Parts: sequence; C-alpha cells; structure tokens
Amino acid sequence: MTDMINSSTLPRERGLGYALVGGLAITLVAALIGALFVYWFVTVQQGPAPAELLPADVQLYASLSPTLSDVPEQPRIERALNEVFGLTMPSDAAANVAALLGVDLDSDVVTWIGSDIAVVVRDFTPVTRDVAADLITNGEVLVFLASRNDPQARMFLEKHLTVRRNRGETINEQRVGESIIYSGELNSPLRAVGLIEHYIVFSNRPEALIDLAAGPDRPNRLAGLPAFQQFRETIAAVRSGAIYTDGSPESEAARAAVRAWLVQMLGPQ
Repeated sequence: MTDMINSSTLPRERGLGYALVGGLAITLVAALIGALFVYWFVTVQQGPAPAELLPADVQLYASLSPTLSDVPEQPRIERALNEVFGLTMPSDAAANVAALLGVDLDSDVVTWIGSDIAVVVRDFTPVTRDVAADLITNGEVLVFLASRNDPQARMFLEKHLTVRRNRGETINEQRVGESIIYSGELNSPLRAVGLIEHYIVFSNRPEALIDLAAGPDRPNRLAGLPAFQQFRETIAAVRSGAIYTDGSPESEAARAAVRAWLVQMLGPQ
C-alpha cells in the first residue's frame, strides 16, 4: 500500500514543480521582453544630437531644454525662451502656436514631443532693418523638435500638412533615404518640414532638410568643433536654455532676428 501511495504521489509532486518552474520561466521571459521594449523605446527612438547632423558653419545654436523628464513643461519653455532670447511669452502664446500649426497641442504634440528642442541659424546676412524678414530670405533657419514617439509624430505631421493644404497651400514631397521632406509656400521657417532621425525639423529651406537626411558621421559637423563641445559641457543640467554662437557680428544679428520671428509666431495669427 505504501508503495502504491508513493508511486501515485511522486508524479503529482513532480508535475507541480514543473508548473512552478515553467511559470517562473514565463514570467522571466515576459519581464525580459518588457525590459527590451523599454530599452528600444528609450534608446532606439532617440536620434543623434542635432549638432551631429549640422554642418560646422552654424552661426547660432539655441538649445532649449525645458524639462528634466521626457515631456516639456510650459513654465520651463517660457523660462528657456526668456534666458536665451529675452522673451516674455504672452498668455495666449500656446493657443496662437496651435492656430498657426493647425493642431491641438495636447492631443497632437504632447503625445510625441521630447525634451530636446533647438533653433539653428546658418548662412545669415542681414541687409535691411527688418531682421525677421531678412532671416527668411537671407539665412537658413532650422527648428528641431525631438520625437519620443515617431508614429505619433507622423500623425502630427499628417494633420499639420492637411491643414496647410486645406488653406490652399501646395505641398511638394521629396524622399531622401528613410525620410520624406515636405515643402510648401509659406514665407517662414515653417515652409519645409520632415521627420528626420527622430526629430520633427522645420526650415525655410528644403535643401537644409535634405542635407540633414543624409545622417550623421560625416566630416565637418558642428558636434566636432572644440568650441561647441565646450559649450555643451558647460550647460548645467538645471538650466532651461543656452545659446552658442560663432562670435561673428552676423550671429548677434541672427539672435535678434530669431527673437523677432518668435515674437511674431507667439502673437495672434
């Protein structure tokens, strides 16, 4: 009788042990998959820094880091713009930007925008007293908005371009590698736009975005300049914004021009 009990009991105990081990293995695999997904979401969806994509001849690079987390916070954005350009944002600035872009900031922008924002000027020569107009006609402006969720960023892009088409603007498309560059008829730094290396990038010159789409790891990039490397090293983590210039008179004019354009953009449309 004892042998019969033992023989009937042992397989049941072994089966329970296998079930526990199997359940533990499944849990570990699920945790590993989850960790890999988080790693992918945090790292793969982050592109190279804008300075790795830009040519070295940048006159002005305004870095707006308005957050210590993933999502920019409006008070820190306001502080960044004040630190870098001396701007005081009007109370209706967010609504004005939303109207200009034709989107809802909460549902169409906050869902993807990351913490790395930059405004860049190259090839700028002021020729009149209207520096904001000169910036568009006699310079190259780029606005980088980091994406932490590319599918959501594409949805924003599609909605923004649809609004522009509905307003009567003709939008042209050009594929460059993995990116599509869209260019319209606006006489502003928002004329051309594309999702490039996990950034939504606007520019007044489509060819500037075409160059960016060629990717990093090319010679003579801004990131390789010792002066820019020193600039990056001196930015305190708690600062909302900082600015790099090449020290030329044109770079100071560029700062005034960007400020004038931002005043126009943040005001009523």
